[in-house]
Amino acid sequence: RSIIQNPSHFCNHLRQAACFRCLHRYPEAARSAMVAQCLYVLAEGAGQDTSDLLQLYWQAMTQEALNGEVSFSVLYTPFEKEDKADKIKEANKAFAEKHPDYVQHIFTDPHGIHLLPEKAESHPGQQYLLTLGFRNKEIGKTVEKFVTQNLPVFPGVPSCS
Repeated sequence: RSIIQNPSHFCNHLRQAACFRCLHRYPEAARSAMVAQCLYVLAEGAGQDTSDLLQLYWQAMTQEALNGEVSFSVLYTPFEKEDKADKIKEANKAFAEKHPDYVQHIFTDPHGIHLLPEKAESHPGQQYLLTLGFRNKEIGKTVEKFVTQNLPVFPGVPSCS
């Protein structure tokens, strides 16, 4: 109900993500947490730490979804800020080589500066591109659409308490 009353408030989506997580519905939890982070950033959320925590939360939910779901796979590729378009092409090619069963639709987040999931070994300060591959082309296109679409900015959104 809170999302229906105020769809632009990121806390409402974060609460929904927590509910989905408790129900072990990790794909929906990941989606809701991702929406919460997008809304937080678009509302010019002041705390970079908060944005990072939101990102880690949806990435963790994505990882949980991967543990129980075989419709998509994920690959993190180390990323330096230069030549982003070339790095995306390389990430897509590397994904196709490593995960040939998930090439109906391959998508690398163009906005993506991601952190590795909590249990993965990473180097401090290293950033990664997130590449997703799907067995079902329509599901892949839908996920890509949600990640890349521009969301409206709603000024004056109150902060969570």
